[in-house]
Amino acid sequence: MKQILMILAAMISMEAAAQNETYNPKRSVNLEVLGASGLVGVNYDSRFKTGSPWGYRVGIGYVYSERSNMFAHSRSLQGTDIPLELNYLLGKKSSKLELGLGVNFGYYKEKYNNYGMVPVGEDHGVTVYESVLIGKDSHSTWGYYYYGNIGYRYQSKKGFQFRAGVIPSIQPNDKHGVKRVFTPYVSVGYAF
Repeated sequence: MKQILMILAAMISMEAAAQNETYNPKRSVNLEVLGASGLVGVNYDSRFKTGSPWGYRVGIGYVYSERSNMFAHSRSLQGTDIPLELNYLLGKKSSKLELGLGVNFGYYKEKYNNYGMVPVGEDHGVTVYESVLIGKDSHSTWGYYYYGNIGYRYQSKKGFQFRAGVIPSIQPNDKHGVKRVFTPYVSVGYAF
């Protein structure tokens, strides 16, 4: 009887140890909306070794943005970017805090429409102006920015993965300064 109790105790302790096992599959693939991927992207995430909280991700994303100034010009930007990130996961179960630092490299096509104000008539002694397209310009360019990653990661032992958070970034704006941006993201994927 004593041997049976010892065997049962050993089985219970092995089961408890298995339940306390970290939820850290070595790899995952995910689809990300916004964040470091731009508008939408696909990422590969891996731990440096199984069970390690340290890892990296490499992705490819599609970027598109458009903005306009009522009087001067409109600008559109589209292209492809590659986020590269080192990250760390805090937590032992399926819910984790995800922290990371990365850089994003991209190739973009910028298009500009330039407008000018042209007088089109007079109304009660006041000259009326209309904004008219006076020229178009486009060029391709390489770009980059540095970013951090602060997010929540739900990850089953194998299978479904969900991520959500914010990407604070520092972008070289032009020769006169730096632009700071906070971009949210949401991601779903498969861990294996």
